[in-house]
Order: sequence, then structure tokens, then C-alpha cells
Amino acid sequence: GRLTSTGNSCSKLPGWSAPRVEVTGRLPALFCSFLALSTNLKSSAVQAKLAYIGIGRIEQVGRRAREHSRPSGTILVASCHRQDGHAPHLSHLHAPHLPLSPIAKANRPAWDRVTHRAMKIHLGIVLALRLDAVAPFSAPSRLGEARRQLLVWSTLEREIVLDDSPAFADGTPGSGTTLTAPEKSDDNRPPGERENDTFQCDPSVWRWRGFQSDELHTAAENLAQMTSIASRFVRKGPKAASYWARHAGRTTYFVANAALGTAASQLHSSLTGTAQSSPINNLNSDIASRLILEAFLSYEQDYAKIEGGEYSEPWDMKRGHRQSSPINVATQTSRFVSEAIGTLARRGRQAEEDKNTWITDKASPDLYPEYYRTAFHYQTDGWMSKRSADVYETSTETLFLGRQDCMQRTALQPLVDFSKGRDPKLGPLRVLEVACGTGRFMTFMRDNLPLNAECTAIDLSPYYLDAARENDEYWRKFRREEGMDGAIKPLRCIQSKAEELPFEDGSFDAVVCVYLYHELPRDIRAQVSSEMARVLGKDGILVFADSIQKGDRPILDSALGNFGNMNEPYYGDYINDDLPRHFFSAGLTPKTKTVCSTTKALTFQKE
Repeated sequence: GRLTSTGNSCSKLPGWSAPRVEVTGRLPALFCSFLALSTNLKSSAVQAKLAYIGIGRIEQVGRRAREHSRPSGTILVASCHRQDGHAPHLSHLHAPHLPLSPIAKANRPAWDRVTHRAMKIHLGIVLALRLDAVAPFSAPSRLGEARRQLLVWSTLEREIVLDDSPAFADGTPGSGTTLTAPEKSDDNRPPGERENDTFQCDPSVWRWRGFQSDELHTAAENLAQMTSIASRFVRKGPKAASYWARHAGRTTYFVANAALGTAASQLHSSLTGTAQSSPINNLNSDIASRLILEAFLSYEQDYAKIEGGEYSEPWDMKRGHRQSSPINVATQTSRFVSEAIGTLARRGRQAEEDKNTWITDKASPDLYPEYYRTAFHYQTDGWMSKRSADVYETSTETLFLGRQDCMQRTALQPLVDFSKGRDPKLGPLRVLEVACGTGRFMTFMRDNLPLNAECTAIDLSPYYLDAARENDEYWRKFRREEGMDGAIKPLRCIQSKAEELPFEDGSFDAVVCVYLYHELPRDIRAQVSSEMARVLGKDGILVFADSIQKGDRPILDSALGNFGNMNEPYYGDYINDDLPRHFFSAGLTPKTKTVCSTTKALTFQKE
């Protein structure tokens, strides 16, 4: 195909005269940046903006992406109208792989300057390419070929206020830019959408927002995309192929677990004459294939971070790890199937007595607050037994068909970046994980942080803390066998409420919280946010990861609340809560947002 854009509105720029942008050859889908040029500004340029459009719709206007990692997306031609209504100005279309023209290079300083000015941007979308074979997380060098084309005519008008700070090529604001908490307003948009105006959004935010955003695809279309993902991994080489083989096998295992658990539950129901309900009963081939496709896309997103050196490959992929042992696999499957029989039966009955645990009794210790005294997920004993802790990791990964680890690792990158930018002279990095559960994610954190990092984990369940200690001990043993034990200290585990942390002010450089808030009442979320901010030191980072909310992926909004049927009594409120407000009220500053499938990560800083 051929795409040509010409214009004469930039003649006042040195070296520019009737500029012409031309892209020839087969057009891959891509993230494209446009440089809106204004002739009546003394600096001759405005900040580069990144426009990402989902198939058939505009999702957001944000900052320019890194040229070397711009994912596939949509080609667009855009025009910029000055606020005074004068003639439209040229938008510079820049495709990956194509070097900047000599003129563009000569004016690069102008591209990276921002002039303080409010402008109204009008985007006219004239062409979009929709791909079957190209996933939104593929590197430009691995783009497939466009199979279907569709013309899209759409417009977007939005007010953009530009400041005087430089724009970094990686999409982060310049050193002069400070993100601040917005004032309360009458904004009725869902929370996941509102917060996109406040955080520096990773491209994954728009990719997942646009994923099958107009309508869900058929099983055949999903299968075609899965095949393309597998092909891309194989073409990347042995390391990528090894990652893919292990993770494809991972999903296969957890799909088999789900089928076995459902079959066992149905058999038990027929033999005992009791009612049972399984989420699998409500899945058709289109939905089931989409869930598997989401796992594959999550793997591709995760591997892109690994390939880019942003964090290391999962340590449990290494040869000799116990999770690949046939005995361990059989043991975990047996535990899960046994648990699934009871869990699905309780879910089918939806009886109040099925939500009770042994700490539901009012006479149990005050250590356990009222909101905690329920059998979350309808699992045996809620969080309060060894049996529950032993099967938790397998149960939740089965629920997500193997993608839970990848989703949780959205919280890993900002922590690793923070660690790399920290002055070692300040001493060992002090890290706290709030509500650590079995401590699995803590092992991924420790595997990517300096070996002398001092890590602390708190949880309210003594049984899950035992599992966290055991996971940490196995990780340290694994590192010793690799000859990399060094100065690693054992994980410090403490039983505590998240809303009453037993630490002095400013005790930690980084605080991490994963998958807690959706199981808390709103007032407790506010208390936990305040406590985490209190124990965080100056210039420290807080990393939060949990379920997406309404507005993060609008196509899922209508069904998102169904997860509450798994005895998640606070989930319906969670998906509508203004989460950032809890952290803003505690004095934290918003930083970044990342999304992976049905999990999002938000980061904040204490300044």
C-alpha cells in the first residue's frame, strides 16, 4: 500500500517547505506518533503525542512511545486545528523501522520541547488496518501481514494543556512534569477510565482496552490469533521458544485441571443428589477460546518485558524447579480436584452457612476483623487452614488458566526500575509486601532485586505466612544451589492487619500490595492506603496491583461484577471505587499505570 501526506503549513520552520511524508510497501499495523506543528508558536513545535486507536474506535491520545518497542496497532492520518480555527496543520506520520528524515533529525530538539499552550486537537481517522495474524503485543520486527482492511471514519476533540517540560522518548514526562491528584469533580465516567487522565499510562492500558472492544471474536478467530502468537515465539529463537513451550504447557495443565475439577464435582453431585454450579457450565467455545487467548497475550506481554531486560525470566522456569516434578504435579492436581468438589457445591448452594469459617464465631480473637471472617471464594476454611494455603496457588492459576503470575508481574517492573535508580550508598533496599498470601510473588520480587534487599511480608493468616516462609526457604535453597546465595537474608514474616501495620513511620523504601483491595470494605481500603503511606519513606515507591475495574476494559463492564458470586462480598463495591483517591488522601503522588488482562498495577511515590 501507499500512504502519502503533504502540507505547506510548516514553511516557517527552518528547512521545511511543503513537507511530504510518504510510506510505501506493505503497511504493518503500528502505534504511530504524530508531531503536531503550529506556525504561530515561537518554539515552532508542540509536544509529541501518541495516538492509539483500537479497531474502529479512538481509545486515547497520550505520549509518544519508544520507537524501538512500538507495538502493533493502527495506522492513522491526523490533522491539528488551532484553537482559533485557522487552517489545519500537518501531522507528521512516523512508522517504526523508518528512520527520521534529515529534516526531522535537524529539528529533533524542537520535537522534544513543549510550549505552554492549550490546544484543541482534532483527529480525522481515515484508514485503519485490522489484523488477524498480528497480536497487539508483537515487536515491530515480527509483524505479520494484514488480512482484512476496514475504513474507519471518526473524530476526537479534546482539550490538551501542554507544559514546558521535555517529552521523553519512552513516554514518561520530563523532569519538569509533576502529576497531581485531580480535584473532586462531577466526572461520572467509570473509575478505570477516569484514572487514565491522572497516571502515566503504559501502552498496555490501551491495548487491553481495545482488545475485542467492539465485539467478542469467534472461536475460529481466537484460534487463529493463538496460532500466530505461537509462530512469533518460535521465530524469535530458542530462548523465546522455550518460554512459550513452558507457558503453553502451563495453560494446558490448568485447563485440564478445570475440566477435571468440574467433572469430579458433577459426578459427586449426581451421586449425592445435591446441586452444584460451575463457571465452566456457562462457557461456550467463543468465551473459552478468548480466555485462553488472553493467557497467550499475557505471556507475550510478559516475555516482551523479559526480552527488553526490564526483569528476568521467572525463576520457576529453570531446570530442576519442583513445579515441573511429576509427583508435585500429581499432588497439586489431587488437592485441587478434592477442593473443587466442595467449592463448586458451596457456590451452587449460595447458602449463608457455606460462607462461614471457624473464625466466624464472635468469640474468636479480635485479631480477625469482621470482614475477614468469611470463606472467600467458597474455599474450605477461607484463609484459615493449611489445606486452604496448600491448594491456593493451584486454584487461582486454574481460575485464570495459568496467567495469574504474568498478571502479577505487572507490579514487578516499577519496583525493579525503582531499585535500579536508587543510590546503593543509601544501604540495603527495604521492601514490604502487604497481604503476601503464600509469598509466591515475593519470590519473584526477590529474584529481581539486589541480593542484600531486606524483605518483610505481612499477612493475617498464620497458615499462609507458613506457606510464604516455605516458599522463601525454597527460593533461597534454589539460589544456593546455583551458587548465588550471597548475602540473602531470610524473609521476615509478621502476622498483622494491613490497616494496623506494626512498623515505625518511614520504615520502608518500597511497599507492594497485590490482590488485597477487592476483598476489603471501602473504609478499610482507605485505612490500608493511609498505613502503607505512613510506613513508606520519603521518595519511596508504592506498587499496587489488583483486579481491573469498570472502565478499564469497557467490553467487560457488564459481566465484571459476576466474580462477586464466588463469595467476594466487597467486589461489587471495589469495581466502582475511586482507588487513587485513597492514596491521594494519604499524601502520595500518582505515577504509572499498567494493565495485563484482568489485572492492573498502579504506582505512587511519596515526595
